[in-house]
Amino acid sequence: MKGTLHSSRTALVRISEESKVPLIGAIPFGLIDRGTNVIQVRPSSMCPLSCIFCSTDAGPNSRTRLAEYLVDLDYIIAYFEKLVDFKGIDDIEGHIDTVGDPLTYPYLTDLIKRLKQDPRVKIVSIQTHGHLLTEEKVYEMEEAGLDRINLSIDSLDAGRARFISGSPHYDVGKVKELAKTITERTNIDLLIAPVWIPGINDKDMPKLIEFALSIGAGKRWPPLGIQKYIPHRLGRRPKNIKPMSWAKFYSALERWESEFGIKLILSPK
Repeated sequence: MKGTLHSSRTALVRISEESKVPLIGAIPFGLIDRGTNVIQVRPSSMCPLSCIFCSTDAGPNSRTRLAEYLVDLDYIIAYFEKLVDFKGIDDIEGHIDTVGDPLTYPYLTDLIKRLKQDPRVKIVSIQTHGHLLTEEKVYEMEEAGLDRINLSIDSLDAGRARFISGSPHYDVGKVKELAKTITERTNIDLLIAPVWIPGINDKDMPKLIEFALSIGAGKRWPPLGIQKYIPHRLGRRPKNIKPMSWAKFYSALERWESEFGIKLILSPK
């Protein structure tokens, strides 16, 4: 694999039951419950990319991270089951989304399988840029029971995609082919999830909508989830880029909904 998963300046902290570190209450690792049926599962904080808009300053070019985290599989599953017990509902979505990329977790396939074995869990999904994704991994995750991949493609142009990713190794062409594999050869649903950065990838948004529709994304869920770029205090901020207003953002989504005949304004659930 080209590139590294994290900066050489950061320590790797492994979190197990013996550590007695709670897995609820921290943003970089563990579980996040925002009061819906979705539980965010964060087993690893590492990332191979250094996206120019990253709200968590992830990847090899991080300037603020002092540590990366890796959570023991049995420990995060035990905590997950306790949280589901507490919530008392039986239509849970386990969404593996991390402050890096879930594909850095060495036990990802087992994590998907263990989550899906809980009868109260109806959906298991992941969020990834796909840089570490392979065809073999796609089939492994399908076999484990993965329902949906939220694939972050921010541009279909190779040069612009590398620029946005902050990595000369990012290959959007490979990611596009894997997206087609997912929709054409597996039962995993696909949602394309770009971040719209005004002044950088404006022209890519309609092209990404067309791409998602052309490959058959969104069989059970919407084919796209376009995200608004929002600067964060400790995150990366592209130079000379000002975030657009929410009114302008939603106005554009409404216009594209009408033009392409798809749903782009999504609810949290």
